[in-house]
Amino acid sequence: MTTPLADPILGDYRALTAGCGLIERSWAGRLEILGADRQRFLNAYATCDVKPLAPGDGAYGFMTSAQGRILSDAVVLVHADRLWLEVGPGQEDAIAGHLRKHVIADRVEIRPLAEMLPLTLVGPRAADALGAAAAALPEGDWKHARVIVEGTEVTLQRTGRMGAPAFTLWTPESSAPRLSQQLLAREGVRRVSPEALEVLRTEAGIPRFGQDFGPDNFPQETGATEAVSYTKGCYLGQEVVARIHYRGGVQKLLRRFVFEGGEPPPPGVRLSLAEREVGSATTVVHSPAAGRAIGLGIVHQRGAEPGTRLDVEGGGTALVEEVPRR
Repeated sequence: MTTPLADPILGDYRALTAGCGLIERSWAGRLEILGADRQRFLNAYATCDVKPLAPGDGAYGFMTSAQGRILSDAVVLVHADRLWLEVGPGQEDAIAGHLRKHVIADRVEIRPLAEMLPLTLVGPRAADALGAAAAALPEGDWKHARVIVEGTEVTLQRTGRMGAPAFTLWTPESSAPRLSQQLLAREGVRRVSPEALEVLRTEAGIPRFGQDFGPDNFPQETGATEAVSYTKGCYLGQEVVARIHYRGGVQKLLRRFVFEGGEPPPPGVRLSLAEREVGSATTVVHSPAAGRAIGLGIVHQRGAEPGTRLDVEGGGTALVEEVPRR
């Protein structure tokens, strides 16, 4: 048996899976890119296809090194006169520096977006909580538009990779506390904790930069197939990423684990098959849906076959599951 979620987190989890939870994602790294060459420039450093996106469109991808390894994941939002870039927590300075060192004759300016705060509504009732504002947005992850919510002009964005339907309201930081209270006053909206959001994304098989993957990993190891375009042409690291795709794939894969026996292990616990270490469980949470501890991690192919039971450091086993398709 594993330790169930504490009552407040369980209530938050129920809001995320059956109602609507509000979370202020102040930890998100945020940049904006201005200048006439902004889309052509960013297209040369991201794995997703940025160049053809129109205002109101967005995309999810990776920023990669010359060796094809992940510097950060990134959501790109295209506005009429600028790009917004959401990167991994604490990665805004590193990514800004990475991009600036490649600016030669490009007409671009890269600067922080600290004054804009993302408030995110997550759950099957998120659209209901927003009403007409959500209904007016085009379908598709990362689509966005300027709307008025509770008297405040915000950029409202359909938000993917949360584990449930989600909408982010990008609002000036000075307006965020008042707007949060107004949203919480709407029927069925509850403020939720990052811990509950961690459970939701783990159940959905969504890895997080800085925890489940990072600079040692290639894009294909994360399972985020939508994040890489193989038709867009050159970008930094493209040759390596394309070679992996066309010549046999990677040696490690993202997997979900269901832990069996004993207490739930700590995040980072090592996993082995026939006494050979194959990787680690980088996220471990208690899942109300599974009734036990589950986890995520990138493991070697020899231990990644669904249905395999891996030995857990300190005791117990972990059943390997394929990550759910999104």
